[in-house]
Amino acid sequence: MKKKLTAIFLCVALVAIAIVGASLAYFTDTESATNTFTVGNVKIDLIESRFHREGNDNSGDTSIPDPTQTASGMKYVTDGHKAFTDDEIKADAEKYSEYIGERGKNMVPGRNFAKCPYVVNTGSNDAYVRIRVMAPHDYEGSYSGFINAMFCSSATSSGEFQHGANGVNWPVVKENGYTDADGLKYDVLTFTRIEPLKPGAMTEWNVINYVGIGENVTSADIQTAVEKGFIKVSADGTMTVNVLVQADAIQAEGFANATEAFAAFDAQA
Repeated sequence: MKKKLTAIFLCVALVAIAIVGASLAYFTDTESATNTFTVGNVKIDLIESRFHREGNDNSGDTSIPDPTQTASGMKYVTDGHKAFTDDEIKADAEKYSEYIGERGKNMVPGRNFAKCPYVVNTGSNDAYVRIRVMAPHDYEGSYSGFINAMFCSSATSSGEFQHGANGVNWPVVKENGYTDADGLKYDVLTFTRIEPLKPGAMTEWNVINYVGIGENVTSADIQTAVEKGFIKVSADGTMTVNVLVQADAIQAEGFANATEAFAAFDAQA
C-alpha cells in the first residue's frame, strides 16, 4: 500500500511541474487619456469713431447724425435711451481716418473734431482694459488751455470706468505723465475699466468726446507753442500737434481687480 501511495504522489507532482513550465495567458487592460488644451490669448482693438454712444457729443460738428436705435440690455447705458449700436460704431470707425483727414486738417481756434475711442476684446480670454488719452502739457506761457478736449463723463459716472482721486467723477489724471522721444511732456488721462471685458465684447462708453484747439488761442499763442516744442513744424511749414490714445489689456484671471492687474502690467513694462 505504501508503494501505491508514493506513485500517486509522484504523478501529482509531475503534473504540477508541467503546468508551471507552460506559457501563461493573463486578462489585462490598458487605458490612456490625452488632454488637449487650447492656449488662450489677450488681444484688443482700439477703435475711434465720430459716434458718442448716446449722440450729442457737443463737438459742434453738425455732420454727425443722431442715434436712431434704442439701448436695451446694456449694463452701463440706460435702457430706452437713444444710442448707437456696437455695429454702427464699428462701421463708422472704419471711415474715421477719412473724417480726420478732412475735419482735422488746417485746424483753427474753436474747431473741434469728434474723437470717441472704444476697445473691443478680440482675444479669447476675459481681460482688464484701460484707455489712456495723452495731450501735450500746457507750455509755460501766458495762455493755458491750448488743447480743448472733453472727456465723456458717463464713462465714469455709469460705473464702467474708475473714478479719479477721492471718488470725483473724473478719470485719473497725471500731469507730465508721459514724455515722448523728443522730450515733449504729455498729461495723461487714464480710464481703467472696473470689470473685465469678455471676449467679443466692446466697451459701452467712449472715454472722450472730442478734441480741438481752444477758441481763445491767438497767433501769439501758436508762436509760443512752436518755440516751446508744443507744436512741431515740418520742412514744408506744416504745423502739427499730437493727441495720443493708447489702450492696454491684461488677462483677468489671477488678479483680484483691475488695479492689481495693471500694477503687474506696469511693473513688467
